[in-house]
Amino acid sequence: MNFGRTEIFLITLLVTVFGAAQAQPQEPKITRYDGKISQQIVMKKDSPIYDHASGKRITYTAYDEMLRKNPGVYRTQPIFDKYGKASSFEIVKKSQLLIQSNGGVMQNSDLMPEVGEPLPPFVMTGLDGKEYSSENLKGKYVLLGFWVKFEKPLYTFASTKVISDFINENKKKGIDIVSLGTTLNTEDECLEAIPKRNCGFIPVPESYGFNQRYKISETPFFILLDKKGNIRAMAPHTEFSTISDQVLR
Repeated sequence: MNFGRTEIFLITLLVTVFGAAQAQPQEPKITRYDGKISQQIVMKKDSPIYDHASGKRITYTAYDEMLRKNPGVYRTQPIFDKYGKASSFEIVKKSQLLIQSNGGVMQNSDLMPEVGEPLPPFVMTGLDGKEYSSENLKGKYVLLGFWVKFEKPLYTFASTKVISDFINENKKKGIDIVSLGTTLNTEDECLEAIPKRNCGFIPVPESYGFNQRYKISETPFFILLDKKGNIRAMAPHTEFSTISDQVLR
């Protein structure tokens, strides 16, 4: 599709998110969610655009020319910054977005962070009105939870109890953990959806862009950062023991 003659167009991200199909013995059961989330991102003529192959910024004219000369070859995708916002875009050959796995084709997950690596920086504003910066949080353990929405079937008492238990048990040992939960929900929706109980994390309204920034495709999903901001462990909900079994000091 040629977008060269339009000043503004919308990129719609369709993200399939999966809850866990089955829970482990003695762990809460989570209902599987096979939904698709539509998120519209606006790209303007003056939005920064980068060529994925070279990493260099290109002009809108050059970008438009690439699309016109190679119909169907390229895909335009947003780049999410440390605020979870699509502040720039890149043009990528569709063939670069796929990798071979066991004879099949799957989405390229090269940009998903790995255990032992530093997590790309973030700045999140919690439902409590406070700003949480990965830089300022160094020296503390940080548990990031990634949701789509704080509503059923994914957001339940069972799905949050494992978090609050983990945080409370470490708190008794004198270990402070800051836990933040991303979502598509607005502030008002968060206030309505969050029960008046200790859910174990601080909701971050309208922050689904962080799911995109860190290539999170399965929810609920969790990343535990050590005191240096490196990834200590990460896991989907039904494998939360990967995180809760960590001995923190």
